[in-house]
Amino acid sequence: MYRHLCSLQALFDFNGTGKLELSFRAGDVIFLLQRVNADWLEGTVRDAVGIFPQTFVKVIKQLPEKDSDSEESEGGKQLNCLRCYYYDAGTPQRRDICVEEELSIQPSYNDLLTRMRELFHNEDLALNYRDPEGDMIRILDDQDVELMVSECKSQSAADRPANQFPWELHVTRIDDLSVYNTEP
Repeated sequence: MYRHLCSLQALFDFNGTGKLELSFRAGDVIFLLQRVNADWLEGTVRDAVGIFPQTFVKVIKQLPEKDSDSEESEGGKQLNCLRCYYYDAGTPQRRDICVEEELSIQPSYNDLLTRMRELFHNEDLALNYRDPEGDMIRILDDQDVELMVSECKSQSAADRPANQFPWELHVTRIDDLSVYNTEP
């Protein structure tokens, strides 16, 4: 797996025709998340994630060699991806957020909450994660963040890009209890 994000620049406008496709304008900088196949890529721009044709972009920052041990990109810090799901009106929206933080960090509860409030423009948010059994667990403090990080590190890394944090946030409104399994 690659350790760094590749930066791409859109050569043309692309208007995605479905929910899975990423729309962008010529000149936009897109961060590559993964190659889907020989013709399609998955990336993120303006907090949106989706697939797009490779022919619509050019590489402006090349991926390093697969076996590179370097932890920093040419321009300074490495960009990594924090995947989160925002639950509003029932259907979760997936967001991949590019951050200049090491994958090994354990953020504080207050830092995570502040970042999510800014991202979703909502003060009344609750942070959650899914435990190994698939249950949604509310995060209330730094000890809960530590538990989330330790539980998620033990899960398989095969399903995620190398530049993605091993844990995912599930962001809900603070009064929305419908996401929790209340069955015995």
